[in-house]
Amino acid sequence: DDNNCNGTVDENSAVDARTWYADSDGDGFGDPATSQVACNQPSGYVSQNLDCNDSDADANPGATEYCDGDDDNCNGVVDEDSAADALTWYDDSDGDGYGDPASSSLACSQPSDSVSDNTDCDDSAADSNPAGLEVCDGLDNNCDGLVDEESAANATQWYADADADGFGDAGAVLTRC
Repeated sequence: DDNNCNGTVDENSAVDARTWYADSDGDGFGDPATSQVACNQPSGYVSQNLDCNDSDADANPGATEYCDGDDDNCNGVVDEDSAADALTWYDDSDGDGYGDPASSSLACSQPSDSVSDNTDCDDSAADSNPAGLEVCDGLDNNCDGLVDEESAANATQWYADADADGFGDAGAVLTRC
């Protein structure tokens, strides 16, 4: 209708005209910096203005965030810890390069004092890790689940003394802590 009797129907200055936002990437989300007022939706425009990168269809409020250096989900944060491909990092309190399997976090980038390995059996002792040297000390130094096994570096050789004369049989030896 020509409500104001000026000979034009539904002009853009109509009281009920809407603001439409350019959707250059076709993702259904508009660019807040590029708008047009019209009674009817112009081609290539949408009604909302939530797109943070209108040149990338993969960046919009409905997108999944990835560790890619971009704000994929338009929440103002780049590569947040909840990104779909964030890695699991394990605290390495003792700095031995092996992480505590009971203490982890997700992040796109490696946090300080964290590693990707989760095989430390004692993160309070740098000499107790899967590469550690097993010694007779009551601890599992090499994280194999055994304590002071016979292969320990300082294990002692014991000789059987069947006749109890105080001298062992060289042919009957045991290595033990």
